[in-house]
Amino acid sequence: MRVSKVLLATLATTAALLAGCGASIDNETAGQVSSAAAPLQGTERSFAVLGGQTVTNTGPSEITGNMGVSPGSAITGFPPGLVIGETHAADAVALQAQSDTTTAYLDLAGQPCTSDVTGQNLGGRTLVPGVYCSTSGLQLTGALTLNAEGVPGAVWVFKAVSTLTTASGSSVLLTNGANPCNVFWQIGSSATVGTNTSFVGNIYALTSIALQTNATLSGRALARNGAVTLDSNIINAPVCDISSGTSVTLDKTFSPGTISVGEVSKLTINFSNANDTPASFTARFIDTLPSGLVVVPNSLFTDCSETVTAGLSLLSGWFIEGPSKVGLEAEGEIPANGSCKLTAMVTASAAGTYINSLPAGALQTSNGTNADPATATLTVQ
Repeated sequence: MRVSKVLLATLATTAALLAGCGASIDNETAGQVSSAAAPLQGTERSFAVLGGQTVTNTGPSEITGNMGVSPGSAITGFPPGLVIGETHAADAVALQAQSDTTTAYLDLAGQPCTSDVTGQNLGGRTLVPGVYCSTSGLQLTGALTLNAEGVPGAVWVFKAVSTLTTASGSSVLLTNGANPCNVFWQIGSSATVGTNTSFVGNIYALTSIALQTNATLSGRALARNGAVTLDSNIINAPVCDISSGTSVTLDKTFSPGTISVGEVSKLTINFSNANDTPASFTARFIDTLPSGLVVVPNSLFTDCSETVTAGLSLLSGWFIEGPSKVGLEAEGEIPANGSCKLTAMVTASAAGTYINSLPAGALQTSNGTNADPATATLTVQ
């Protein structure tokens, strides 16, 4: 009777959405009263990827957080994929995580809507906290900005009876204290995160989740009954027990900001810590550059304190360097009441405007996360 259970869950989701979306609310007005609440979460919080039947991967995907599947048992593509966490296939841990995923899914499905976004594109909009519902699917083309308006613990819930689909190159940006831990997507069928999309939030899908080539996710991909399919992705499950705040900040620059094709510019990422204690990295920090912008080999430098011998490697050591990404392993710290930086030389073989953005929550430390995104633009003539 598995089909019947899925059908009942879909009908329940549809009924909840229809009950809550009788009227359209101006969801872009500052000061909107939000009834959104984070669902009751359990062991699934430790998972970055959780499939119902299979987890499949192509290419050098990197997952920070646990990975699992239940009741199915098939996990393929690791290696070349890398998991910085535990892997659970059809064991008691994965079974419990699926049970907790179902609990959170139903919690989200039952939350009353504050805005009806049926048939609307979320791209190009700035949304304050709330419960945004679609009686069909959710579409994202371009950039969606979530503005917490400085409210601690602000929550967004997006609910769709059917699918979630993002176009290539789309993004979700967090501002004014928004936290990736508090963004939830409850999807009544399947979710597809398009090529080169920079996505944020916890995806709870009834069926399957697919991250297409080079898509990134600051959050979780949790599929109840189907597959999670990956292709050269970076998925970072945020440490949600650590509150976001202004005591740890992140900014970045290109110098010079305008170059000619084939010339180089220095990318500088600054980490600041306004606490009386050092801020230790609790997760990998990775900056994926926009398509076409590449790192000059052996050009990385950091003056952040490190607890391992400095090295240069794609997947291990203190530095992380690849053709289009730079970063640091989770084995160092930012000084107390101080700052440190990561630099790299970059270049491009084609003219254009290259926008490099790091979302809120990209920097995860023992003293909190960055509450605001960091963005820099390089113009190549």
